[in-house]
Amino acid sequence: MFENMEKYIKEYDMKIANEEVLIAGRKFGITDFPKFNSPFELADSIVKAGFNIILKATNHINDKGLEAIKSDLNNWKNKYPNITITGSYLNEDDYNKITYFTKNNIKIALLNYCYGSNVKLKKIYTMNKLTYDKIKNDIEKAKKENAEFIIVFPHWGKEYVLNEIKYQKYFTKIFLDLGVDLVIGTHPHVIQPLKVYYNKELKKKMYVFYSIGNFINATASRGKNIFWRFLGGMAHVIIGRNKNNKVVVKEIKFIPLITHIFENKKISTFKVKDYNKTMAQNSLVGKEFDKTFSYDNMINTFNTVINSTYLDFNL
Repeated sequence: MFENMEKYIKEYDMKIANEEVLIAGRKFGITDFPKFNSPFELADSIVKAGFNIILKATNHINDKGLEAIKSDLNNWKNKYPNITITGSYLNEDDYNKITYFTKNNIKIALLNYCYGSNVKLKKIYTMNKLTYDKIKNDIEKAKKENAEFIIVFPHWGKEYVLNEIKYQKYFTKIFLDLGVDLVIGTHPHVIQPLKVYYNKELKKKMYVFYSIGNFINATASRGKNIFWRFLGGMAHVIIGRNKNNKVVVKEIKFIPLITHIFENKKISTFKVKDYNKTMAQNSLVGKEFDKTFSYDNMINTFNTVINSTYLDFNL
């Protein structure tokens, strides 16, 4: 699934993946919609692909119950202790801690929240919930602990809609007022705009990827505009110090991705820069999932949704 992306993922320091499905292992049953669970081999593949930060606050984290969450988190903890996991925790102490990534003496806070879960559990620590109080407390704590850059990863928005909705805008204003630097959103399963906002009081910009879509997609759905779900993006961000020694975004781009389905039904992700019309014509996406899929419609969708200032087909 990831073999065509490994060389690109490994170029970065922070290689972040949203783990949409639980990886609790075969003990809990390998299942698809509506209650997802994957084998431990998926975690192995994610690590082999080069990812080193895993986001776990999704609406599916509680799908198989508390013991399955423990199985997932303990597999990461025991087999891959150097991989950073955030958004879901084994206990309340971990839930109350801020997750950081430090490189070149820059301390970055990583805050991952979800609007809610499909299955309700009593334990608060199974998922960071997207609420004002939780966000405010975490950001204040991160600042007290000398974080110089704050990234929020919200699992939010309306599925299969190519634009942000009202409650995303509501939380965007909260993030901006609290001094967040960067927002990278997931959940809609399609791409949404990348926008920039300015906090006059703090004299700083905040960039928001409302949704980077699916990195890889294997939907069972069929019909018009289903091909939108096969389009995704990598958030390419370079962070560094400015002349005033403040940590800022130096460069930011949305790199288009496409999930390709080969005629033998194998699935793999490509950068659009490595894709072509012949591949699009041969993909089962157009043949079996959505007759409206074509190379040109793919390009037009990216151009329509993402501001040309930030869209980069060449990276």
